[in-house]
Formats: sequence, C-alpha cells, structure tokens
Amino acid sequence: MSCPIYLINLPRDEQRLRVMQQQLDAMQLPFRRMDAVYGKDLGAAERASLYDEARNRRSYHQIMTPGEIGCYASHLRVWQDLAASPHAHALVLEDDVELLPQLPAVLAAMDELAPQWDMIKLVGRDHERSLRAWRLPPPAQASSLIRYRRPPSLTGAYLVSKEGAVKLLRTHQPFHRPIDVDLRHWWESGLRLYGLRPYPISLGEESFTSSIGQRAHGSWWARRWRKARGQWAYNFRNAWENLRLARQGDPFPELDPDRL
Repeated sequence: MSCPIYLINLPRDEQRLRVMQQQLDAMQLPFRRMDAVYGKDLGAAERASLYDEARNRRSYHQIMTPGEIGCYASHLRVWQDLAASPHAHALVLEDDVELLPQLPAVLAAMDELAPQWDMIKLVGRDHERSLRAWRLPPPAQASSLIRYRRPPSLTGAYLVSKEGAVKLLRTHQPFHRPIDVDLRHWWESGLRLYGLRPYPISLGEESFTSSIGQRAHGSWWARRWRKARGQWAYNFRNAWENLRLARQGDPFPELDPDRL
C-alpha cells in the first residue's frame, strides 16, 4: 500500500489521536499526523488570507465560525503537502471516524486504479442515491465506485489525487463556505468526485462531539430565505452538471459496471 495517510488532529485532542492510532496500527497502516488549525488562534491577517468574509456575506446564508475556518484551513494544509509531494494520491482522515475491516483492501485496489478521479469519499450515509456504479477489482471486489446524484457533505475520510489537490487549491483560496459545502459544488473546480459503496469508514463516537464550536446567528428569516434560495440554485446546477457528465464517455472502462 503506497498511498500516504494524513490524520488531521488538534494537539489538544489527545484522546482522539490515541483512538485513531490504535485503529491504524491494528490495520498496519502507517500515517502522518497533521496539526489541525485552531480557528480562534488565527490572527486577523492570516484569517483574511484564508477566509473571504465579504463574499461569504454576499453568497452564503451563514457566517463561518472560527472552528469551520480552522477545519477548512486544516484540509488546505493537507492538499498543499500532497501537491508538493511525489505521491499520486493520499488518504485524508479526520480524527473522529471508525475504520472498517475492508479499508486495507480498498486502498490496495485504489493503488491499481487508473487516475481518472480527483476525490473519492469514503464516509457517508446509507440513503444516498447514485447515478452510476463500477465494481472494484480484487482484493476489493465487494466494493463499488459510485457517481453520486447529490454528493454527501461529510469530510471525515476521503481519497484525493494530487491533481485533485491542485484543482482545489487553485479554486478555493480564499474560501467563503464550509469545506463540506464547497466540495458538494464539485463543478466549480472541475473535481471528478466519486464515492464508495459500501463505505469502508463510518462516523465514530467522537463525531457527535464537535470540535468546531457554535455559530453566531443573525436574522432567522433572512438566513432561512437565503438557505432556501441557495439550495434551489444548487439543486438546479447539480442536476445540469450530472446531465453533462452523462453525455461523456465511461471514465472507468477497465471496471465492470455494477447494478444500482
């Protein structure tokens, strides 16, 4: 398994680190711990270089919390490191997930797959609908790549290619929305986004205790209206982009199609 593994972890979250290290060691998966960014520690200049507050107020329904800014900045650090590395892709983990037994086989299969993808989400929810699916080769033939109808918002575990990291760095600096929302707008960066079924990683117990913090609220009616308007625009554009992809050729001709 040649894929490097980045584990995003705040220095203060020692218990989360211990839990993740136990899981990764049990699977004989070496990893690199990446210091997460604590949003409240950012100075005004550094915060402004990362977060476009003016654009946020114009085009998003909520201001971002320091925790959300720190979370996004943490993933940017990983993408920057991967972009400067010799590796073709990497596994990115937040420190509140549970690794399932099929993960090593999935990683081995992905090492052999042609680089026709930029990001593959490895954690999500069972009710998500897919448009197309491809069966992975051995040793992960029980798993399938999927193209989402609507990508999930979770960012706790994903594979990202070096090319995908470059695309994200080029188009999402500075950012104006939380990272999980930005990644759902995959067409903005030309991100070739897929998922895996069944997911080889699930949400851990720590995921229900957020490290991001609470959000400052403005007018409830204004937020609700802006959110509804944004969701309508998202649904329309996502459907349009899905139709565009459907007219293109098969991105994985070497894989057997799977029934949805």
